[in-house]
Amino acid sequence: MSYDALVDRLASDDRERRIAAFPDGSVDTYYTPFDAAGDRIADRETFGDRIARGDSDSVPIERDAREPGGQAVNMARQAHALGDEPTLYGHLEDPIFDDLPFETVSMGEPSRISVFSFDDDDLLLSERSSAVANWSLADVEAAVPSGDAGEALAADAVCCGNWVSAEGLTDALETLAEGSLEVSTFVLDPGPVNTRSDGALLDLLEALGELEETTDVVYSVNRAELECTAAATGADSDASGIGADLERLESVREMAGITAAVLHETEHAAVATRTETTVVENVALEDPERRTGAGDRFGAGLAVARARCWDWETALALGNCAASYYVATGETGTRDDLRSFLDD
Repeated sequence: MSYDALVDRLASDDRERRIAAFPDGSVDTYYTPFDAAGDRIADRETFGDRIARGDSDSVPIERDAREPGGQAVNMARQAHALGDEPTLYGHLEDPIFDDLPFETVSMGEPSRISVFSFDDDDLLLSERSSAVANWSLADVEAAVPSGDAGEALAADAVCCGNWVSAEGLTDALETLAEGSLEVSTFVLDPGPVNTRSDGALLDLLEALGELEETTDVVYSVNRAELECTAAATGADSDASGIGADLERLESVREMAGITAAVLHETEHAAVATRTETTVVENVALEDPERRTGAGDRFGAGLAVARARCWDWETALALGNCAASYYVATGETGTRDDLRSFLDD
């Protein structure tokens, strides 16, 4: 029933909401690698073996695409495709961002990401921007006429991403919590949290709990990130399956003291709130076109839905559908795209 309700909502609730997204940005270049015979290398293990063996001095590659990227950028693009009005505060100093069809505010140089897409998973090689790594809330204040970050980020929903790269983001959340941030829902997708220490992760959860006093905070992660977060809180176990997913979500949500902890995965999405746990099976796919960036589309779909006060089941369904459409097509889906996708 969740997808039936979603189709109805997409067709009827089309009043534009304001979405703010921050703070990263990257230029993503997609490559296909080839073996000595000129055949595409289809999986990561074969690619790794070829490099490790050292049989040749080089691996032939072909550039497939160069696109705007970054978690905040991807979330803003999805929110816009769904009919909302995003403002993106990111690191956008590259001509590739010039044609984004919504308001943008740049705070410096983007990161550079090389993406090798394999049948089993993607491999990302990251040249991180020092501007992203050293970002602080003062960069937002310096980039807007009012000089007020809280006022700049005021929206129906905020999409925040890439905590793992922006080391000042925890401090920024604490500062926003002390101010008067006028936002109904704040969605954070932190990125691969295993790259940061347990102490840093616990500080993040504490900051999210402080922010909860002014807005509904949603912590959105994949399974690996959920397991790492739960382990940092001391609540992890070796159990697997949906029951274990829900237990970890509940423990993380309770530890942080926030509105919701959300899991987005290939087979299902799930949420733990103060009053309920909900699971929504994902759309079945064959022959994925693109994986990198799917979680960002999920987070944007979730934010768009919650900005409209849609129930959690429908919100998870929209996140699933936005992510699955992107995986299936490599494109960011509009409302019409998603309705047709579900019909098919």
